[in-house]
Amino acid sequence: MTEFLNLQYAGVFKWIEEVPEGRNVIGGHIVCKEKLNEQEVLVKKKVYIVTRGFSQIPGEDFTETFMLVPRFTIL
Repeated sequence: MTEFLNLQYAGVFKWIEEVPEGRNVIGGHIVCKEKLNEQEVLVKKKVYIVTRGFSQIPGEDFTETFMLVPRFTIL
């Protein structure tokens, strides 16, 4: 639940009631995974929202893209 709230807070996910005129609906699904430790005991549950971004049209469905890239600091 906190991951979903983080997506809403970041402004990257918002539920809508109606599709705006001239816009496409992008399909997707929710993936649930359970993380287990060495003793096979549940440690964490993770939920991902996966969309079919390949169906988007650049300039019409989105104007910007970004990718999270880790930054490694060498000491």
